[in-house]
Amino acid sequence: MPNDQVPIAPSSRNAAAEWEILNALIGEIYDSVLHPERWNETLARITGTLAPLRWESAFILWESNHPPRARFVAASGLAAGIQEIYTAVYAGSHPWSRKFMRYSNGSVVDSYDIMTREEFYESEFFRNFLKPYGIDRLIGVLLDRRGGERLGMMMPGPGDRDAESLKRGLRVLAPHIQRAMRISDRIASLELAAGAARSAADAAPFAIFSLDDQLNILAANTRAERYERAGFVRLADGRLAFTHPASHRKLQELAHGATPASLAFQTVNDAGVECPVLAARIPRQTAPQIGGIQLGASLIVTLGSAPGETPVVEIDRVAQWFGLTPAEAQLAVALNSGTTLQHYAAQRAISLNAVRFLLKGVFRKTGAASQAQLIALLARLPVPAEG
Repeated sequence: MPNDQVPIAPSSRNAAAEWEILNALIGEIYDSVLHPERWNETLARITGTLAPLRWESAFILWESNHPPRARFVAASGLAAGIQEIYTAVYAGSHPWSRKFMRYSNGSVVDSYDIMTREEFYESEFFRNFLKPYGIDRLIGVLLDRRGGERLGMMMPGPGDRDAESLKRGLRVLAPHIQRAMRISDRIASLELAAGAARSAADAAPFAIFSLDDQLNILAANTRAERYERAGFVRLADGRLAFTHPASHRKLQELAHGATPASLAFQTVNDAGVECPVLAARIPRQTAPQIGGIQLGASLIVTLGSAPGETPVVEIDRVAQWFGLTPAEAQLAVALNSGTTLQHYAAQRAISLNAVRFLLKGVFRKTGAASQAQLIALLARLPVPAEG
């Protein structure tokens, strides 16, 4: 090229090649949402693709200045022990971190733009931490904020290198990293909530089913199979069916109802053994997905009761027959099962005097004069017919 020729802008071929590189990195960023263990590898790819020579490290961390603390999310190219030293000694306390906190989300920040090199060189953070590694410059991307913390991506390196290409690439990648981190955080929260719900359901002493309105099983806890083996339900083809025809008709009628409602009844198996059932129709759960709407649960069904727990259906029956309050009916049924006043008070964590007060109400409404008479009255209650 002649010496007096004016340099031209990069060719469209170079621009296309640069975009192809960035596009590949964007794909890896979003792939890391579903595979968080790949964030370290993704950071290494960003560093290796965009950073100048000898810029080999990158890390993402949550950091706070008040109080000073830091939590690393991902890291690449850091020497052994660096994360621990930074977290224990320098987190949120060095001048660059404090100045970086002032910028808005999405900002790509060069340490040379927010403080003089001389000021940076005078800091303990540089002299005792970065200088031994030949690092005197930081490029950071402010990704997000939560309370007093901010999420940042940091890339340290020697200041004698041209970092303009790196900053240009980070400006393109920053919003994608930001979105990916937010999506990843949301997915993690949902998975934790779902995991807690599954653990709680599996710890329950009864079977729990989540069904759609066709009685297809969307979810069931680990105790569900016990009730199939005991002959109360069939779980064939992913659907729930009671073996007792009348019980199954009740569930079908509930499923086809138009509004939220609930049922409490006793189902039986072929051997005549009874099992309490609680079923509730809830507003149908829906979730938007690509291409349409995913339908969720319409029914929640539980079978069985906790050891020593009286089925709710029995308490309701006694309450309705004598006009008792739920608390009075619960006490009456407990006494009928052999529980003493003292034991009932201890179970419910209430005083014995409070239990005696409830018992007076039970006696007044049932006409019983003693616990023995009350138990005799309950024994003579008619058994409800199966519908």
